[in-house]
Amino acid sequence: MASAAAGDSSGARSAALEERDDPQRVSALVLAVLAFIGLGVAGYLTSVHYAHTLLICSNTGAVNCEKVLTSAFSVIPGTSLPITLPGIGFFLVSLALAVAQLQRPFNYGLRQAHALWAGLGTLTIFYLVFVELIELRTICLWCTSVHVVILLTLLITVWRLYPQRQSLSRP
Repeated sequence: MASAAAGDSSGARSAALEERDDPQRVSALVLAVLAFIGLGVAGYLTSVHYAHTLLICSNTGAVNCEKVLTSAFSVIPGTSLPITLPGIGFFLVSLALAVAQLQRPFNYGLRQAHALWAGLGTLTIFYLVFVELIELRTICLWCTSVHVVILLTLLITVWRLYPQRQSLSRP
């Protein structure tokens, strides 16, 4: 009986190690980290908007965060709400989807929903980059960092739609 218990113990350890190293779990964790990064940047930009403080960024030349974040495009049309508020909402939903996938890493529907959500975010950044480059003729490094986080989220979520071969055999 002692040997059977020892065998069960090593089997449980190897299953735990396998679960920890599973690409679906690891990539869901990366998505959660990206959402936290996005929340941090969007939260910072929102606080700067409401506190009317100076940004930590260049305000001259091709990189001019102040020009971008004080333009008419920096608020939700018809309001005085900063465009960063929907950004916070985007990252909260992305975080919720990532956490749900950590709990259910083999749920394909969650992976599809997250990829769709990231696709919508990417469409939004296409518009925002257009505004920066064409309308304002300057870029904001803080905004660009959010755009990169959303693009990485899209790439990872699309990659997750095509799981590794060993992941397909799991329930």
